[in-house]
Amino acid sequence: MTRYGTLVAWARILGRDDCAAILSKTLEEEKATDQKLTKLAESRINRKAAS
Repeated sequence: MTRYGTLVAWARILGRDDCAAILSKTLEEEKATDQKLTKLAESRINRKAAS
């Protein structure tokens, strides 16, 4: 996810706010997906694997 943050910064430096906005949205979507997958793993998948 760090790469998206770097790309957002580069886009802004280059004056490409349109690209920065898309990349920022993608970064937020990636964060949300990561949180959902972590929650799923912690609540079910890891428990099944441990038993």
